[in-house]
Amino acid sequence: MIVRRLGKKTGWIGILLLASLRLNAQQEVPVYLEGEFGVDRFGEASIRSVFPAGAVIRLGAAFALADQGRLRLRPQGGVKYFGNKIDEEITEQLLVIKAGVQASYDVFFIGQATFFPYLGVDYNWVSNFDMEDYGEEDATYSENYLRGSGMSQEIGLRVQIREWYVKAGYELFRPRLRAKRSIIEDDLAGGYLTPSSHAFRFNTLNISIGFSIQP
Repeated sequence: MIVRRLGKKTGWIGILLLASLRLNAQQEVPVYLEGEFGVDRFGEASIRSVFPAGAVIRLGAAFALADQGRLRLRPQGGVKYFGNKIDEEITEQLLVIKAGVQASYDVFFIGQATFFPYLGVDYNWVSNFDMEDYGEEDATYSENYLRGSGMSQEIGLRVQIREWYVKAGYELFRPRLRAKRSIIEDDLAGGYLTPSSHAFRFNTLNISIGFSIQP
């Protein structure tokens, strides 16, 4: 089920990347295939107490433009995942599907290390649900307790040596998530008034390791 969740929202991202590579071949603009894996940590203490850390994966095609290719524009897609193990069988999960663009610029280099400040903008789809795993049986997933979408902005620095790089950034993201109606009704029956939606501070600090190669 979780594969279907990802497939519906990320399938068109792969099409976008393929189209970008084909456009590059036609226009003879230098392009780099870039991918990265990293760790995210929420800035808000109340959210961090539930999800201490998460994983992020991004993939994109970076076009080398302007000023002898020092400016790079990268259409990108990615996934963020946070998990909170409630007990032996149940894990609460927060999943973020991302699609957007990142711009970076080769400011200077020291030895073999090149320094790229970057700015990124993404549109995000957020879902919060439980996974139940009973060992040998297949895992099952609940319906979304919270879901929503919104724009995020990220700023940071990337240091690259040959085809490998390390980057650190800070992302600003405040989506308004809608609560599942059954939760609202159950809380109301218990004497609690739960709002139908709430804005969350999902700002994160992230550190990633990645590659940049010419196909």
